Amino acid sequence: MTGYSFVVPPLRWSIIERNALHWRDVLGLEKEPYFPVMEVIEKILCNKMDLFTLTIVEQKEMGRAEGYTSPTGEAIYLREDVYRGACNGVPRDRFTAAHELGHWDMHTNLQLARVQPEENIPAYRQSEPQANQFASELLMPASFFSVDDTPDTVMQRHGVSHYAASNRLSYLQRKGRLHPQKNKGLRISSQTPIFPAGQRARW
Repeated sequence: MTGYSFVVPPLRWSIIERNALHWRDVLGLEKEPYFPVMEVIEKILCNKMDLFTLTIVEQKEMGRAEGYTSPTGEAIYLREDVYRGACNGVPRDRFTAAHELGHWDMHTNLQLARVQPEENIPAYRQSEPQANQFASELLMPASFFSVDDTPDTVMQRHGVSHYAASNRLSYLQRKGRLHPQKNKGLRISSQTPIFPAGQRARW
């Protein structure tokens, strides 16, 4: 995440959800609560499918920017500490990696104009909120949520931060999308060895 937001074509959150769930479906991960974001980015999309280059950049070079996706979609850049953290299951860094994947998925080869402070651009027309929504949908699909979820259960199940879990719960509650009964057997720790669906993944 660079910290800057750009004006992009408008996208409904429902369309972003569909995009994110499509990736899960293609990868055979639609029933897995913990999405192995770095394995998908590095081992599959980069190394196996050669869709882009994953570049790890030293912290002194990137500064405060945690990640960056080239406008042409040729590369995703992650700051070195963020890359290591995401590989080790650090919740914030996992979200950053998913956020950059969202930029690659939605914002490749677009004409970008930076949002100015004085402009009142709605979130659905800004690159950063769109990428955040993609990351939320990818890491925390609504189908896993129920009314008795708490931020702690969401954190454990999906490997996300308390902040991301709380925001997701609030969003789904506002939309009336929390299921009345809990799905049993879906909670796994963020420390669980990842890529649990490896034998049946369709890639």
